[in-house]
Amino acid sequence: MVVDQMKEKSNNNWGPFGIISVLIGIVSWFLGGMFSLGIGMVAVALGFFGNKKHQKLSQTGMIFGAFSLLFVNLMNLGIVPIPSSLESDKSHLVHSIKASIRAYEVLGKKDKDIDKMIKHLRSALKEARMVHIDSIDNQVPGFATHYRDEFIIGMESLIEGYEKSGLPKKLKGGFLLDRWAKWNKGNRANLGKIKESSPSLISFIGGIITR
Repeated sequence: MVVDQMKEKSNNNWGPFGIISVLIGIVSWFLGGMFSLGIGMVAVALGFFGNKKHQKLSQTGMIFGAFSLLFVNLMNLGIVPIPSSLESDKSHLVHSIKASIRAYEVLGKKDKDIDKMIKHLRSALKEARMVHIDSIDNQVPGFATHYRDEFIIGMESLIEGYEKSGLPKKLKGGFLLDRWAKWNKGNRANLGKIKESSPSLISFIGGIITR
């Protein structure tokens, strides 16, 4: 019995690998993208070595790190849908432009469904208002002026023009969006280089809870 107790004690001792593995595993939950992936791998590795030395918390640290690895990989594969509140500025920008294109496609048809077109315009406006415009302007100079004063105001003018049958608003909206389209076409390469931030596991969980 004494031998068994000594064996159990030796298989369940405190050590640096287990403790550090847990701490690093927790940190990985608060980071995004490759940072989370790298730190998670370190947590798993330290937990593995700690487990080999029978140190307490080693398996817990491995589990914490593994959650980060799993989350990042599932997100990169597109299996885990990101809540709209956590989508990047680039994603909201792309969504807004695509919605505006869908609106113009409806407008170009012989049998125009005005309600459907306005729905797409509102969708574009909703996405546009979630973009941190100044943040993108730091990467693409001139973006703020064109996106805010041409794309967003153009959308607002078109919506008001079609809802209230106001020709001046329609013309203003069309003019502003045409100016935006020209600037967007000339700066498409720069807009494609906008950096995207990846959500952390903690922010993802928070986004799911508050959705």
